[in-house]
Amino acid sequence: MSVITIITPVYNDWDAFALLVAEIDAVAGENNFKAKIIAVNDGSVSVPEMSFWGENLAGIEIMHLSRNLGHQRSIAVGLSALNKRGNVDAPIIVMDCDGEDRPADIPRLLAEYDLHPDEIIFAQRARRSEGFFFKIFYKLFKLIFRGLTGSGISFGNFSLIPPEKLEQIVYFQEIWNHFAAGIMHSNLKRRTIPTDRGKRYAGKSHMNLVSLVLHGLSAISVYTEIVYIRLIFLSFFVIFLDIIGFLILLYIKYFTLLAIPGWGTSVAIGLVLIMLQAILFLTILSFAILGYRSMKMFIPAIDFEDYLRKTERVV
Repeated sequence: MSVITIITPVYNDWDAFALLVAEIDAVAGENNFKAKIIAVNDGSVSVPEMSFWGENLAGIEIMHLSRNLGHQRSIAVGLSALNKRGNVDAPIIVMDCDGEDRPADIPRLLAEYDLHPDEIIFAQRARRSEGFFFKIFYKLFKLIFRGLTGSGISFGNFSLIPPEKLEQIVYFQEIWNHFAAGIMHSNLKRRTIPTDRGKRYAGKSHMNLVSLVLHGLSAISVYTEIVYIRLIFLSFFVIFLDIIGFLILLYIKYFTLLAIPGWGTSVAIGLVLIMLQAILFLTILSFAILGYRSMKMFIPAIDFEDYLRKTERVV
């Protein structure tokens, strides 16, 4: 019987985590596998005393981070710590603990993995049940993300990682900011399966407007160099249009009877201001990309230990 490892970040949602453990145990029993669960405690205010029991649990560990790093970085630390132990010979599942990633979908991820053992399998939500505000923001985010990066993102963290891919993944600095976008940027082979969003086990979501914006910016930051290059091209395009505007202005002023006294000067001043702003923006972007490329790279597989305080085995 295979033993899979499940990594889930937890920030104060310990009631939900307890329900997640129970449901994973039930699903594992129904589908003939065992699960080792690693909860990454992302700086929770407190961790209550908990007792777990399950016939299909191969163990439960809590990795305590030194401070709150955020959802995405908690995943990176958990994966990096698991990789350092070595001897990972079964798939790794990454999922949220609140119930919105359904344990009932784990067997489907495993079945897809059996067909495609060299690919990362992501769960793509076929139906979303969030509120109106969240749906509007999410659609806007996807539109901005595609415009800035040239790529579309349609899945979250719920995924299966083949054991052979783990070491490669934790050496990607991009997963430190956003796990799913980091995998996309890596160009590792991946595929998706459609899933439905589950209901929260307990408590309220920690996501607010600020969290949503930061989450979106974290995903875009994975493509920093591509975003810079696209904005540089946009700056050149604006300068090109500005030059065309000057040529049209000169043509109207000296070769037609359409010019209105004083109009040409006003338009020329406006075009000059636009060009100066575009040149300034282009200069800032050029220095920004040079600075970014000279920065020391943060590699989760190497640097994660700075944030892992201790690991506690509870089962």
